[in-house]
Amino acid sequence: FHFEGDNLICTLPITPDEAVLGASVAVPTPDGMVTMKIPPGIKSGQSLRLRGKGWPKPKGNRTDQLVKIEIAVPAAPTEAEKECYEKLRALNSFKPRDRLQNVSL
Repeated sequence: FHFEGDNLICTLPITPDEAVLGASVAVPTPDGMVTMKIPPGIKSGQSLRLRGKGWPKPKGNRTDQLVKIEIAVPAAPTEAEKECYEKLRALNSFKPRDRLQNVSL
């Protein structure tokens, strides 16, 4: 956790399947865990806001908590996981680097 202005920032690691398909995940807040919906197609570095779930202010209201998404990949995938990723690679039509083919410096 850290602060940016008044807002409390939390980095939340999620799995690649949660990023693609969306999910409901538990997120720590100053008052305990809350459930947050991750929308399908979220990108690493994107932030979601938990309104009023940040740090208490002196006047009684609360700041927001921003949840910064970090897509985590397994450091040592099992053989079954590797097989699934190989199948996805073969099926995948998404080519995020295509636009870089025409870049000249």
